[in-house]
Amino acid sequence: MSAGKTDMPTPTALHDILQRQNYTLAPEVILLKAGPERHHFITVENGLITKVGPLDQYDGDYLALPGIAVIPGFIDAHTHVGQTFGKALIGGEPAQIWKRIWNPMEAALTVEGAYLSAKWMFLEAMRGGYTSLVNFTMNGSDLNAAVHRAAAETGIRLVSSSGADEYLNDDSGNRVIRSEADITTIIDRHIDDCKAFPSIVPSICSTSFFGNSLGGLKRLADLCRDRAIKLQIHSNEHFPEVHECVTRFGKRPIELLDQIGALGDHLLLHHATLVTDREIELLAESSTPISYNPVASMWKGNSVAPALAFSERGVNFGIGTDTTTADGFKTICAAETCQRLRYSMAVDDFSSGSAWTWTDAASSGSAKAAGIDGVTGQLAVGLAADFMLLDMIRPECLPSHDFEWELVRYYNRDQVISVIVAGKLTMWQGHAAGWDDEEFVAANLDLAEKISSVPTIHRVHGTSGKRRPKIN
Repeated sequence: MSAGKTDMPTPTALHDILQRQNYTLAPEVILLKAGPERHHFITVENGLITKVGPLDQYDGDYLALPGIAVIPGFIDAHTHVGQTFGKALIGGEPAQIWKRIWNPMEAALTVEGAYLSAKWMFLEAMRGGYTSLVNFTMNGSDLNAAVHRAAAETGIRLVSSSGADEYLNDDSGNRVIRSEADITTIIDRHIDDCKAFPSIVPSICSTSFFGNSLGGLKRLADLCRDRAIKLQIHSNEHFPEVHECVTRFGKRPIELLDQIGALGDHLLLHHATLVTDREIELLAESSTPISYNPVASMWKGNSVAPALAFSERGVNFGIGTDTTTADGFKTICAAETCQRLRYSMAVDDFSSGSAWTWTDAASSGSAKAAGIDGVTGQLAVGLAADFMLLDMIRPECLPSHDFEWELVRYYNRDQVISVIVAGKLTMWQGHAAGWDDEEFVAANLDLAEKISSVPTIHRVHGTSGKRRPKIN
């Protein structure tokens, strides 16, 4: 680029510029934490954002990008990269599908299958505008090594996880009890395994009171708090879980976590669709974050988390997909729509949190919930250059009067020009950068079909066509 302004380049030239170590962009719109701004610039140097501000205060070289928006990458606050191929089986299925579909599929995963499932999901996610994912899995180190390799090859940012419950079953179905020393070893090994990858951070997953004594669950929470890593738990998601907790302990799940002193910002609780006002207060008082999974509620859930109440009462929440759709635009649209239908419509609240609630939750909110807000989540100096370029010149989005509402309701993933993670181009015009995604899909489709056809998978309703009325 010559000194000063460089006009909009050809697609090939833009592609080449985005592969440089250092560059400055002046898009038509840039979405900052304070909201969308025009006539601003963003400078990337060695993977970090080093400058952001009004264009008239910048005196260096920059690339003008009329008709293009730069927004933070979406962060999936909750997904299961071992369940990628199961999403094709959930249409019309009743809730609580984990025993019939997810668990059998994940239990049968080999190292090869874990790698394929993860890389396939990462590809889908980046096509949908995601730059970071929070994975929930009980994987051991062998399967996680495959997941980490897939993350490194695609360039996506990952919150990795490993299971560390006190109780587990051996190959014969007998209960085995892990000692505190065993659990500590698992946690520390997972932390060490993640250190080799600059864009991977560790976390630990638990099945809550199902897989632990109360003392064991408290110790697990303390171990994660002491090591400054997240402990992920599904909580208050489905009726059987809430019922089991009340009948066994006389308290609801979040009340139980509070009783044993496990709540806090070291946790990341997933779903929280069935919460009382008292439980929301406990979350707010303890700074315990939540992942809100609106598409999962629509497609396979029992209820919708009260995300608007979380927002109003100071509960940090991010937005997750829970292995439904890896399209970030569809997900933020669902986030607002679910709140409107479940909560706002009944009281004639047409703002429904306003658009910024959902764009923030999908980026900075998810980053904070996942414990990576010191690294990513917004376009700010010192954070990683994790963002996407969007084509604004589409009839669905013009004329533009309110960019954030347009993002929530009208933008689609086919408008993603490129995805950048840590300053590196990872996705270009719907395809992976640096590797052949079409060849990857074609070469692995047979294995993907095998993974999604494990004999122990049980679909209650089967395919939609089985319920189509016969034509006389």
